[in-house]
Amino acid sequence: MARNKVRPRTDALDGPNEVLLVSGSGPSSSAVPVSKLRRVLQQAVHSYHIHLSWTTRQTFLVVVNLFGLLYLFVTVPFRVAFYYDPYDDHHSWTKELTVFTAIDTLIDLIALVQFRFFFSRWRRTQPSVFSATSEVTSTRRSDTNTLTRTPSFIEHQRQGKVKWTIATILSASSMPETVVSKRTQLRLELLLELVALVPVEVIPIALRAFNVLHLVRITKLCRLYKLRRCFARIAKLYSHRAWSQHLSSTGVDTLVRTIGVCAGLCHWAACGYMLIAHLQCGVGLEFCHQDTETSWVVRDRLFGASVARKYGRTLYWASRTLVLLGYDDVTPVSNAETLYTVVVVLMGALCGSSLLANFLFLFRFRNARYAAYTTHMDNAREYMRSRNIPRPLRHQVMAFFSYSWNAHQSLDGEEALRLMPKHLQSKVVFNIKASRLKQVCFLTKESIEFTNMLALALVRRVYSPGDQIIEPKINAETFFVIRGKVVVSAFNGSNAKEFSAGEFFADVCLLDPEQYEQKAVAKTFCELYVLAKSKFDEALKEFYRGNEADVRLRMTDTLEKYLNQLQKMQKMLGMQGIREGGSRKMLMSSHSLIAEDKTTAESVRGISWQHPGSYFSVLWDTARLAAIVYVAFEVPYFAVFITMGDEADIFMVQQDVSLRYVLTVLVEVLLGIDLFLRARYFSYLDPNVMLNVVQPSLIFENYKANGFYIDLVAWLPVGLVLDFLPAGTIHGYSAIFRLLRMLRIRLIPSLLANLADFYGLSSKLQTVVFLVLGVTLMLHVVGCAWFQMTLIEQDSDSLLGDIATMSALTRPECLEQATKFQNCTWVIYDCYSHIGVTFPVENPESMYQAPFAYLRSLYWAVVTLTAVGYGDIVAYSTAESYFAAFWIFVGGIINFGVVGAMSSTISNAMAPHHHYMEKINTLNHVLERMEVSEHLSGEIRRFYHQQFTGRKQCYESQLLSNLPDQLCYKISSLLHSEAVKCIPLFNSASTGFLKEVTGKFRHRSYQNGETICLEGDVCRKFFVFLHNSKVNLFFRLRKAPVRALCNGDSYGVNEFLLRRPYPATIRAAAHVQASVMTREQFDVIQRKFAKDVGDMKSKAEALVIVDQNRLERIVANLEKLKLQPHSMHTPTLFYQRDNALITKGTQQLVRGIHLRESLTTVWNALVTCWNVYNAFFVIFRVCFHSHLHFSSGTNTAIWAADICCDIFFALDIYLRLYYFGCPDVGLENLIERKEVDKQYRRSSTLKWDILASLPLYTPFASGSLTA
Repeated sequence: MARNKVRPRTDALDGPNEVLLVSGSGPSSSAVPVSKLRRVLQQAVHSYHIHLSWTTRQTFLVVVNLFGLLYLFVTVPFRVAFYYDPYDDHHSWTKELTVFTAIDTLIDLIALVQFRFFFSRWRRTQPSVFSATSEVTSTRRSDTNTLTRTPSFIEHQRQGKVKWTIATILSASSMPETVVSKRTQLRLELLLELVALVPVEVIPIALRAFNVLHLVRITKLCRLYKLRRCFARIAKLYSHRAWSQHLSSTGVDTLVRTIGVCAGLCHWAACGYMLIAHLQCGVGLEFCHQDTETSWVVRDRLFGASVARKYGRTLYWASRTLVLLGYDDVTPVSNAETLYTVVVVLMGALCGSSLLANFLFLFRFRNARYAAYTTHMDNAREYMRSRNIPRPLRHQVMAFFSYSWNAHQSLDGEEALRLMPKHLQSKVVFNIKASRLKQVCFLTKESIEFTNMLALALVRRVYSPGDQIIEPKINAETFFVIRGKVVVSAFNGSNAKEFSAGEFFADVCLLDPEQYEQKAVAKTFCELYVLAKSKFDEALKEFYRGNEADVRLRMTDTLEKYLNQLQKMQKMLGMQGIREGGSRKMLMSSHSLIAEDKTTAESVRGISWQHPGSYFSVLWDTARLAAIVYVAFEVPYFAVFITMGDEADIFMVQQDVSLRYVLTVLVEVLLGIDLFLRARYFSYLDPNVMLNVVQPSLIFENYKANGFYIDLVAWLPVGLVLDFLPAGTIHGYSAIFRLLRMLRIRLIPSLLANLADFYGLSSKLQTVVFLVLGVTLMLHVVGCAWFQMTLIEQDSDSLLGDIATMSALTRPECLEQATKFQNCTWVIYDCYSHIGVTFPVENPESMYQAPFAYLRSLYWAVVTLTAVGYGDIVAYSTAESYFAAFWIFVGGIINFGVVGAMSSTISNAMAPHHHYMEKINTLNHVLERMEVSEHLSGEIRRFYHQQFTGRKQCYESQLLSNLPDQLCYKISSLLHSEAVKCIPLFNSASTGFLKEVTGKFRHRSYQNGETICLEGDVCRKFFVFLHNSKVNLFFRLRKAPVRALCNGDSYGVNEFLLRRPYPATIRAAAHVQASVMTREQFDVIQRKFAKDVGDMKSKAEALVIVDQNRLERIVANLEKLKLQPHSMHTPTLFYQRDNALITKGTQQLVRGIHLRESLTTVWNALVTCWNVYNAFFVIFRVCFHSHLHFSSGTNTAIWAADICCDIFFALDIYLRLYYFGCPDVGLENLIERKEVDKQYRRSSTLKWDILASLPLYTPFASGSLTA
């Protein structure tokens, strides 16, 4: 009886779940003989399938295929350009052909096996494609040939409604094109495979034209269409890995693809450049003369050069040309070479533009969300620093922002949900929220409609580690854990239980909040869905109209049955004793986390010295960063320029006890002490619970898991010990052991980030610092490596010795010597021919010492990176050519990346100003078109200007909008501590009430002329005015104000408590800043402190009557005929300069204002002229001091100009102190000096202005000032 066997499909392009059914017979009585070789192969294949996973097997197949394709991509143009000789009549077999033929045979066998699978897949796919094409064609014919009656107008409308759907459009239009394109693609692939499979190598072998074997391999390039498919297959196999997801993300995949294309284009361009030279001169350059420059190979002196040197020189030219770096070596000579170079330069321009566009897309558009996140962090950091928020609280805020970004890639966890369409939002809400509600025992069997109503009432909240979520007997909410961990315990901390994602607690509070006698504390950063009892009651009342009491009773019975059943199950499982005797320690991890005690563990600087963020730890990290940066610069310099070896030591550096050696020893001592402190004393912050771990054993365990052994190996002072030993060959190993110290470079990013966070540096400045330090370190390493290239393959019989010959060395001669003997490098040419000196080994007094050689190497690295291309230092030897080609290509990519990063950073920094200027320009256009008056236009512009300049000071609402409630409370308590003291009604309240109220205040700002609240509106907020605020109060819609409110006054407190309307209208008379309490924030406090609120309401009743009577008496007085003329011309109770009505008494004031503005404009112009004079002429005099010889008249004029400049700067300081910085004073204040600009007097700007105005020079002591 036949049966079906299942075997995996071995096609590399199929997935892991695809299988083939193979018919096979059952067990037979006769044994089938199997050869020994076949049995061994079967066992190997069986072992291959058993011991290797499917992913590994598929990866192996793809890698084999990729190796074959890359081999063809690299070797085919290489062999045609460097080995194929079109003028060779003696086709002899060479060693290179032996190597290439062996590899070609292997590659062709792999291609043959792959073609077998490809052809079988093509045969399986072709009938289905043909049948699909036939169906489409027959459908079209049947539709055309079928006789149908003419449809009516109504049927036309029905057909229009039904016909044009997504399904019909796809089936009617897209499907035929897709089928046809797939069929054409399959035919094209088959054709390419057949062309590549044709064994054209047989013809040259039969004709014994062996040299042509290098040329006929061109047909194998037809397989390169599979190159992109191989990379896509690898990305699909490892799509679950982070690196694959990152490389496959939008923007990054295009950048990687562009870099790969540029690298491949560089190789092909190098081969093409060499092919042109060989077509002109032959492979051995026998058709060109050394004295006649007919090709670039003649100018480059490649006569007798090896293939490696030829390829190195052409690769050096190709990378330089594609990066658009204009050196003057390896340049084209003939017409064909020039035309080819022009084409390559144009392709390089396209590659460079593509790379720059990719980097700009990555930094500007793809990272737009991250840019918004960093901008918010920068604004929050600057705002908290300006408001003197304590540093530990700032660190908590930054830690929450980091958690939010790592968890959601955004500051708002539900941003992705709001971006969805409405119908998808409802589905997501049901799957995420309603499914959690179904976990509650008394809501499991409720209808979907009722569950959805409750799901819409769920509110998301975020808590930081240590935040108290609920307190016993006052909670009226149920919590569902989305992310993080929550510890629920009794009030004394016993019977603790940990709740994680997917669980809920306090469900009994929806029915009877008084029964819940537990508290909940956040153990980590956690996100919860909260269902308030009030929302639950509203949904219950609305859905079960009239039956809510019965439904509530049924839910209560269900809950009691569930709790009884749970208790019985716990008794059966023996869990009751554990629950009763359990303690909070059971829920803690094995790491004993000890929180810092703010009352006992504070040191002089506020935090214990061993904790992160303490003053000592910050200073220590700063010293450690400086030490690591020193190591990063010292080690490569020492390895290259100090320990060069006896034969190559051209600088003769004496390794004595110098300043560099002393610094190295001090750095190693510092890092050794750091190793000990970090292993025993320096605590670390646990990211989950945000607590400092201070136990030494746990500190050491954490350090071992985070690089202890790497730091230990990097610290071992083997190199320093070898330096003490006598000179000899052992000194060569000193540099090798010193290179281990470079392992510490990995710590630089984290140290920079920590220090930047401590000092409050913005992310834009951090990016600039990272780029500058990273590029500088990279240039240093590249400069050292560039000098090291001169020591590779250098012949012992150097050109050194004949100084006269070396001084007359030319560039062609150096290239020729490098080609023949590898003994002429850029250092030799730069020293003897360019600088015109000798090495210290020949003349100890020579200027070409090790530091000078290092600066020359660094100079080449900088010039190459920035694509300046002076061409005074170029590659000569083969090793230099390869390294230069590599660095030019990589440096070009880095250059484009740095330009993109800096461009994005600058644009992000200037974005607010650009938006402001765009808004102002649009506003000016609208105001001009609508012919708005100048006075009103000025007020509108001032409003937007004040909004722009004060945006950072008013950032509190944006800062607190994304923070957890407890962090909001802590920050608000610090910002509004003075506001509570300004409310007399709160003086008798309890301390707990005052703390809660302080934490609920929010900051608001209002512009001049803005109405803050209207008379008769429901009082939903009250105000406490701060920071020189000026507010007018208008009663009974009168135009004249009846009261003035300023700094320290409050308004609306009594009406707010009594829930009455505002008794009057208040309007801002200047820029107003206020602490505001809203109804939503106060209702939470009112439920918690009902007694205090009740006492204050009784006092507010009396105060409302007193205030009402006072306002009525003021209005009655203003209605008297004697006061009406004055009140009609009093729009404000505060002094204002720009009054709309100008009387004779104010005309002098207006003239003073215009005079002040004119004087300010003229004075600023004069100061600007003097600054321009100093910026150009003073710097010119300093730089060309020894070459300037003025006449007596010119000398006197310069001296007078300097004196006048100093006098102007001194007057400028005086005017800014007593006139320009005081807006409400006149010229008389310059004599009386009653008012002074305190902000300018206390700022560092005044100190710098005084320093810049000091007469520190002696006019006649300078030689430039004498005739």
